[in-house]
Amino acid sequence: MKIKFISNACAIFESDKGTKILSDPWIVNGVFEGSWCHFHKLETKIEDLQDVDAIYVSHIHPDHYDERFFDFSREIPIIVLDHGLNFLHKKLIEKGYKNLIKVKDKQTINFKDIKISLFAPFVKHVFFGNNTKIGNLIDSAIVLESDNQVVFNANDNNPDNLSCELLKERFEKIDLAMINYNNAGPYPSCFNNLTDEEKLKEHQSNLKRNIDFLASNLEILQPKFFLPFAGAYVIGGKLHYKNNYLGTTTWDDCIERLQLNNSLKRIDFIALREKDIFDITNKKLLQEYIPINNMEVNSYIKEELSKLIYPYEEDDYPSITTLKNDLEISKSKLEKRMEKINIVPDMDVNLELDNAELWNVVKAKNKKGVLNCKIDLRLLRRIIDRKSHWNNAEIGCHIEFYRTPNYYSPDIHTMMQFFHL
Repeated sequence: MKIKFISNACAIFESDKGTKILSDPWIVNGVFEGSWCHFHKLETKIEDLQDVDAIYVSHIHPDHYDERFFDFSREIPIIVLDHGLNFLHKKLIEKGYKNLIKVKDKQTINFKDIKISLFAPFVKHVFFGNNTKIGNLIDSAIVLESDNQVVFNANDNNPDNLSCELLKERFEKIDLAMINYNNAGPYPSCFNNLTDEEKLKEHQSNLKRNIDFLASNLEILQPKFFLPFAGAYVIGGKLHYKNNYLGTTTWDDCIERLQLNNSLKRIDFIALREKDIFDITNKKLLQEYIPINNMEVNSYIKEELSKLIYPYEEDDYPSITTLKNDLEISKSKLEKRMEKINIVPDMDVNLELDNAELWNVVKAKNKKGVLNCKIDLRLLRRIIDRKSHWNNAEIGCHIEFYRTPNYYSPDIHTMMQFFHL
């Protein structure tokens, strides 16, 4: 097999017989409500990705399924996980895609000369285990087997140690592991209860935690090759200053950190840039790798990406009176949803409206803290109307938080995804 890398979680997997499977095509800047961008200009266009036999879409997040530019033959087979919450299936069917290959958790199918196995979320929360009520509902991972090679593409579905042990038992050997190495989210960059100095410390702490966790998984999997994969982005637009505190790093830095771990000495680490090809069968790169130039990245952010305008910035500001009425309706629906799935909120959640007015969304029953949220009212209007999504706004760094104490309640953040009309 060969893998041709495009960017983030987008790649083309090709068997020795020429069967091509494209994964997670995100090409155009501006996902997550306009802020997520590639760290360099991509030469690839969506038209360049048409010559494939199937597409694997891991989940509905826009850096994996960018519905703005997801434009392929409506007959092409699209491989998706078949599980309870099929938001992705609905979106694809609405766009006219008829040939969905739905694969159940841990099921293996044959697609031409490639065996494909899909996996539902390995764990509810990577760092909280299953100690959350809701947790990860949408991610998937894929294993491709062909030409006596096994490729594990976890993308955002990071396994825990137990899942890695089960994968190792099932597949015995893994030739190439492709696993996320970054933490995509608003912490610490959007948490204003932290000083800038504290954000930098948390940024470094997050990096170490992520790399250490990845290393523990690689110790178990012991793939022949490891490719840092997915979670590669920068913030553009007026929020570009948040790049300093994202808790993310480059794949070059990821590899340098992993190479310091003596238990990973038998693993060969590889990095790929856009259009680079790694020949797994012959165990070689088909071109010389050019390391990331951080000065060029910073210049690109400053000179070009910082000037991006988010879609909601072109909206008119909403009527506060109408907005408050709709917030009340949305709050009532959220309360019913929490009761239905037996979520007992442990934090008060407030929205900061005009003139710093705090409007309560969630009232804690076993109060451990307070989470105040500040969001552009134009984006809030879109979220309430379901034209945008709270989770996308949060991941895109569009929501400013202030929490006291600095306590993370994962279920609260998940439940806010259901705050809408």
